[in-house]
Amino acid sequence: MIRPHLERPIHLGSPGEEISIQDLKTIRQRFKRLNQLREQRVQEFLQPRQQVFLELLPLLFHGNFPMLPGFISSTTPAGIPEYNPSIQTINTAKQLAKNFTYTRTASHLYPIEGLFLMGSVGSIAFSKTSDMDIWLCHQSNLSLNAIDELQKKATAIENWAASLGLEVHFFLMDSRQFLLGENTPISTESSGQTQHYLLLEEFYRTAIYIAGKSPAWWLVPPHEESNYTGYIKHLIDNLFIPEHEFIDFGGFDAVPAEEFISATLWHLYKALHSPHKSLLKLLLMECYASEYPQTEWLCQDIKKSVYQGNYMTVDLDPYLLIYQKVEKYLQKAHSHGRLALARQCFYLKVMGASDNTMDSRTRTLRETYMQSIAKNQNWSTSTIDNFKYQRLWNIKKATSEHAVIVQQLTHCYRMIMGFARDHVAQNQESSNDLKLIGRKLHSFLEKKPGKIEIITTRADVHTKETTLSIVENRLPGGNDSWTLYLKNVQATNTADFEPIQKSRTLIEILCWLIINGLYNKHLQLQLSSHSLEILNEELHSILFQINLFLTRNFNDDPSLETYQTLKTQLNSLLIVNMGISDGDNLCVMSERSDALSYGMGRQCFIQTIDRVSLSSWGEITTSQTEGAEGLFNCLTDIINNSKKPLSLNDLKLICHTPARAKGILLRIEVVFSTLVKLFAKQHHNHSPRYILPGGASFYVFQSVNKVLSYKEIKTKKLLLNELASPQEQFSPVHFDPAVLENTPIHLIYAVNKPQVIQFFYHEGKADTRVFIVDEKGALYTQIHSKANSSHLLKQYSTFLESLINRNLFETLLTIEYYEIKKSPAGVYSYNPVQLKTASSNQELSLRIAGEDTPKGIIYSIYCNEKEFSSLDHGNQVFYAVYQHILQFRNSNISYPIHITDIDLPLSAFHIDSPEKLQTIHYLKYKQKIEDKFNV
Repeated sequence: MIRPHLERPIHLGSPGEEISIQDLKTIRQRFKRLNQLREQRVQEFLQPRQQVFLELLPLLFHGNFPMLPGFISSTTPAGIPEYNPSIQTINTAKQLAKNFTYTRTASHLYPIEGLFLMGSVGSIAFSKTSDMDIWLCHQSNLSLNAIDELQKKATAIENWAASLGLEVHFFLMDSRQFLLGENTPISTESSGQTQHYLLLEEFYRTAIYIAGKSPAWWLVPPHEESNYTGYIKHLIDNLFIPEHEFIDFGGFDAVPAEEFISATLWHLYKALHSPHKSLLKLLLMECYASEYPQTEWLCQDIKKSVYQGNYMTVDLDPYLLIYQKVEKYLQKAHSHGRLALARQCFYLKVMGASDNTMDSRTRTLRETYMQSIAKNQNWSTSTIDNFKYQRLWNIKKATSEHAVIVQQLTHCYRMIMGFARDHVAQNQESSNDLKLIGRKLHSFLEKKPGKIEIITTRADVHTKETTLSIVENRLPGGNDSWTLYLKNVQATNTADFEPIQKSRTLIEILCWLIINGLYNKHLQLQLSSHSLEILNEELHSILFQINLFLTRNFNDDPSLETYQTLKTQLNSLLIVNMGISDGDNLCVMSERSDALSYGMGRQCFIQTIDRVSLSSWGEITTSQTEGAEGLFNCLTDIINNSKKPLSLNDLKLICHTPARAKGILLRIEVVFSTLVKLFAKQHHNHSPRYILPGGASFYVFQSVNKVLSYKEIKTKKLLLNELASPQEQFSPVHFDPAVLENTPIHLIYAVNKPQVIQFFYHEGKADTRVFIVDEKGALYTQIHSKANSSHLLKQYSTFLESLINRNLFETLLTIEYYEIKKSPAGVYSYNPVQLKTASSNQELSLRIAGEDTPKGIIYSIYCNEKEFSSLDHGNQVFYAVYQHILQFRNSNISYPIHITDIDLPLSAFHIDSPEKLQTIHYLKYKQKIEDKFNV
């Protein structure tokens, strides 16, 4: 047992002044005694079966013993300088392996330079749930194979520790690389290289020396801290210390300001999920930053006590030192609210949030310890008692505490950003870690409509509610809001109660209470609403399914690597018609059973959609939309913003509409499945369109510039106009069965091909219908009354062939001809048509040509080689041609005039580049002029 006592102060001179070798030895011994005291406290906390771990730890790395834990091979690096196992250690090893014997070997090779525990393990904050971080320091000249063997051995010992109920993490350390700022170990409490010096400060403050070389930092006196490197060199060069007996991790000669920024952001990141654990460290970073560049490190306070000789009589607990520094800083700043939060965090760290973190004896000792702290720091008498009620928190208390914590996190974030502006060059590139942490913080702290706020203190709610009430309120202006109350509250008595959450929509309230731990299957939930009719059974079913959706899909703490990529949607839940039971409208029977466009009245059964979306950045957002367009907005947003590849399982649907739920869900599933099939991945050589009904309208979906969108088309006539619109690239059309169902257009597009002009005609009793789908999928339609189909075919083929022969298009096009037949049952079919060889004595050749001029297009119309120019006839040029054609007619019978060729500049078609030119432009222009001739 090491007993507290006061020792004489020691002063080590600066270079050029007197330095006592004996004093150097004494300082080294004092640090080892302090470390022995800390290790002794750890052993007292551990269970008897766990104490063997620290007892055997150095022995396991001093040799390779097949009978003991961690053995990999006889060649695994082993051997620690200045270590010899005690008789007690050997006897402990024999308890694990009866035949174990230890033979001391003479060796000057010690690949293992030192073993150090670090972190909370040596502090009053150590608990059953704490882990042990161990620095395993090895020589710099080890081969990669040797380091790999050593890592395997460390992992095997971690597994053995786990069997004892201990969570142990080894960090292999090359002190020379660390000194140069390379390969800084990443621990659960730091982000590695972005916190080199602050990790080093934590090491010097919390480390427990187990075996091996002593840290050289011990021998640099407090007044020489800023000259660390020079002082160590002076001691070695002047033979005050043998270099091989010490391990040099470095000092604090020049700590970059960036470290305070990275450390603060890192602890902000950790505070999102363990706020009380991280807030003290956050405040410590704020203290350190406020002192920069003359930072007063806590590890230096420990060193000062060792040099002054009172290190055994004062409490140098690492966590207490943090609290005391933070308290002094906040008192000076008159930040009483933040000081109260710091005290609470310190209390919770020492006492734990629940009883299962320590045994009753330890709890009693720590309660006594906290009482003495409260007395020494002049806390109010009720402070400790108030902290004890932490385990009695309900959601109301946790929510108010969350608001305080978020305010503190925001304060720290703004503080460190201000520090960055003052101390870091504006053009300096921040590390990748910092960018990712910044994104994480912004994502978590940002408030926006529909986003579910996740309570940082939700894990501290130990009093679960059995009854909750949700009340809908009518606000001025006609808007509604929803409020959540504890206990049973009705719309008539809300003034007597304080709500714990307010939201714009019901879905937001439901998600909030589930994600923050208020939901369980036995929860009594009372709903008061004037706009929705939700049966209790339906409400609990919705709650159950939302909870299931979130449990299976939501990750509230994505890894930092996730923020390396842009935020994407992962999963969506759509609740259709929640609380709507429009029985009269939904029970109409009709042969047209489409839930999107039902019956003769084309009614859409989808009235409201409540959506829950999960993002890759750990966000839950909700939204509410209405009708078919609301549904289509949801589905296109899912397609555009979800991770790729998109799966049908990424969408979950819920509907309780009486008698219609199954049909509604199936209809949405079919639409979504089609959208995924057509648009979930980009097409390089074509741009599909998807047309489906919604109410009395039609909706055309197409991806433009890699973004899926849709447009509403009010009538069938406008839909045909839409199909006739030019396309940037080949655009096949996929029709929902309920669109243009009594026409042959479905059939026509089913055989549509790129770079092919397809001519279809259907001969009826009174007219002939022509359908032409051009090389990019644009549809031209025309009805010819009392026309001879052979004559029509000949006229159109002449026109189309003339276009192709002049090579107006980027690629060589072909033409296909088909006749459409309709069976008595109304089923359309098609047959290819072989054209007869055209006769050379064509009845009439009518070619329209033109050229651009500053005053517009000059037209030249050739009628059987006779030219008519707008230079001669002006605006009457077409009329002059018409009068000329009439001379060829033998009777007064009126029959249509057909244009056989068009050769006009791009401006005639209102386009500006040849790439945009397609057959539909010529066909539309042909019809426009023919309509003038054939009035």
